[in-house]
Amino acid sequence: MHNQSTLQVDLWAVEQNCAAIRSHIGSKCKFCAVVKADGYGLGAVRLATKLAHHADLLAVYSADEAGVLLGGSVQSDLLVLAPVYGCDRLHPLYRGIMKRKVHLVIHSEDQLRSVLQMATRFGSVINVQVKVDTGLHRGGCDAIEAKRVIETILGDKRVALTGIMTHFASAVHDEEMTREQHKQFDQVIEPIETRLPENCVLHEANTAATVQWKWSHRNMVRVGLAWTGTVPAPLDGLPTFRPVVSWTTHLAHIRSVKNGDLVGYGGSWTATRDSLIGIIPIGYAAGYPMGVGADATGGGAFVHILRDGETVGDAPVLGAVCMDQIAVDLTELPKEKLNLGCSVELLSTRACSKASLRNLAFAASVVPHAVISRISSSKVKRTYRCETTNIVSTKVNTLALG
Repeated sequence: MHNQSTLQVDLWAVEQNCAAIRSHIGSKCKFCAVVKADGYGLGAVRLATKLAHHADLLAVYSADEAGVLLGGSVQSDLLVLAPVYGCDRLHPLYRGIMKRKVHLVIHSEDQLRSVLQMATRFGSVINVQVKVDTGLHRGGCDAIEAKRVIETILGDKRVALTGIMTHFASAVHDEEMTREQHKQFDQVIEPIETRLPENCVLHEANTAATVQWKWSHRNMVRVGLAWTGTVPAPLDGLPTFRPVVSWTTHLAHIRSVKNGDLVGYGGSWTATRDSLIGIIPIGYAAGYPMGVGADATGGGAFVHILRDGETVGDAPVLGAVCMDQIAVDLTELPKEKLNLGCSVELLSTRACSKASLRNLAFAASVVPHAVISRISSSKVKRTYRCETTNIVSTKVNTLALG
């Protein structure tokens, strides 16, 4: 019939979200857009090319992710969040380092020694930023080591200190803990602040902190989730962001079941009336979350049904999500508007629909970017809607370098 499913990214909405972020943080604060995990599964090169027009810096996780963007001719400076201990001259990261377009995050004295040796070998100054561990305990130097690392960098011409950062552990829910991390970061920064280079950025705020606590902005924020149009549910009422992602497939089969019939593996859903069931040809192999079927309390995920572009309504997901199929309950929808081939939005950007990214993530008990970053690049075609509403199709870039 047609492609089993398509993931559409609204680049105009991305731009609107960037404008909302810029307006919120003000002109004196820089904006670092995080595009790790292949731009949260949306296509890192295409998104980075768009975000580079609005952000001062782009952040990726690894050297290989940076290599993909550098190989894709992305012009923005890149911040590599994971520790890098070495680099082959054939790797795209080498060219980025030599052009001073890459900033390596330093997590320890051992790593700094490796980077200094790399700078000597390359005969080039390397941009570095120091990560201070203030409570997440995942990466970075503790306060004492951080002070030594910063002093070493300030005294060595082989490296240039372009930033100092930390990462909040619970900015969505715990302001007290976040303020304590902010205070610990201050204790590292304040004794050396007057000696920092003029272009050295200080950053700690992620999306949650950026949108709700201006005291955390310092002179740069790191934002990932917000540019996709989603913020954690408790943060509603703050800057308005536009949904960026829609995921569309079609209705492949319609069948009737009787009151008391079981639906799905393990009979995980029981019809409490004669019902009309729709089958959608997408499952967990394509990245749709498991465990999101309707429950007795009315919870669970929904999909949005359309016919010829017109809304028919939302339908709850039923029972177990299979490898390649999902069952949905069509009973409440007008039967005369249903037919095979009706469009189905697994993720909808429509305000009237319950099939939003946030709602699906809530049903799956994960954060929204865990949903979109797991959508299969081999099974789900990516398309991009531009400002002119033109649709541009492209294959998602992989992050593995040959």
